[in-house]
Amino acid sequence: MTKISFMTFACPDCSFDQVLSLAVNHGYQGIEFRCDADHRHGVEVAASVRQRAEFRRKLADAGVDPCCLATSLQFASEDAIAESPALIELAVSLGCHGLRVFCGPLPEGLSLENAIPRVARNLRRVAERAFYAHVGLWLETHDSICRGRDAGRIVRLADHPAVGINWDNMHPARNGEALGVTWQAIGPYIRHTHLHDAVAEPGAPIITPFGQGDLPMQRMYDLLRFSGYEGYFSGEWFGIQMGADADASLMAFKAGLQALEQGWQEGG
Repeated sequence: MTKISFMTFACPDCSFDQVLSLAVNHGYQGIEFRCDADHRHGVEVAASVRQRAEFRRKLADAGVDPCCLATSLQFASEDAIAESPALIELAVSLGCHGLRVFCGPLPEGLSLENAIPRVARNLRRVAERAFYAHVGLWLETHDSICRGRDAGRIVRLADHPAVGINWDNMHPARNGEALGVTWQAIGPYIRHTHLHDAVAEPGAPIITPFGQGDLPMQRMYDLLRFSGYEGYFSGEWFGIQMGADADASLMAFKAGLQALEQGWQEGG
């Protein structure tokens, strides 16, 4: 069964209770809380023990999974090593099993070829702590490592079961990487997805409603379903990219995924 979630960029001005109500009202199984971005939900490292317990209770009562913490951790920098434990602890306190993390911009003078082993080493230095906390480190195909072949190399070099991939399906495609190349590089490591249609060009990323972009959405979805992918299909969009407001956006994303699911079933 397809599990769907949304990142709180869908409703950054909503309180925790309002975010949870949106998930329940629209039939979403999970919420991906964006940390460190001034969203009003309060799921942050600064949250008190009492607040965290209340968040976890409310999620459990509603039957909604805190499926991912979308962090700003950037493992091209060693700062991420020091910042990770607090975010792992936050995930544990909520019952969340994954952190979305980045490579981040490359430090001045560091080539991508030299950055890849550095990012892998930095991830590995945190991975054991994450593993014993039952929290994954899900490296996003984004920024300096938009292409699957680069993100996949990092995961293979890190060589740890806690380290996987968050496949943002837009970025490899808009940077000219063929879907088959992307899939071969990262398919076995995908633990979470940001699945959206988009304009496939290297300029500023433009997310669109399903069917209005340039991406081969059905093929992308089918690859995940045929592979036995068990993670979430998570919606990430900004402002009115998916609809006029949070309710319209959440309805549109869910309808888009339902159409992809129907296409997969008919094609399978």
